[in-house]
Amino acid sequence: MKPWKISAILILLTPTITAAEDGADRDVVMRVISNFFAAMTARDVDRMRTLMTPDGIIYSYREGADGLHIVRTTHSAYLENLAKGDARLVERSWNPQVMLHGRLATVWTPYDFHKDAKFSHCGVDNFSLLRTDNGWVITGVVFSIEVEDCADSPLGALPGEQER
Repeated sequence: MKPWKISAILILLTPTITAAEDGADRDVVMRVISNFFAAMTARDVDRMRTLMTPDGIIYSYREGADGLHIVRTTHSAYLENLAKGDARLVERSWNPQVMLHGRLATVWTPYDFHKDAKFSHCGVDNFSLLRTDNGWVITGVVFSIEVEDCADSPLGALPGEQER
């Protein structure tokens, strides 16, 4: 086969190979997010440490009658607080939008949050991830906290959830 034909075939196959790699990375990124929520519910701080960079930042915001409230914490401080608590925390997400570029990933997903089987709030999570030599890790999170006008989750009621 002539060299130009081989080059043409490789060029035509490149998008397919990239799409397959993106699909595999998307699956791994979503497993990191799923493991993050499961570890939070289990209050498994050791597992959480494997999913997050220690120096990452978490921002949350909510709109109140008295204006915008922003809370900033480090991943390390978040894990310290998680270890101290005893309430059962359950966060569920759906319809994630995953964007990938090389070692960079972003996951944007609506969520609902429950504390001790009682609905607390809803919002949108925005996770930033980086693929390191040890795999994908969460480098930062920004999320909204919305306590009013939360639509019912497409996942249905949380099993054992108290009435809203």
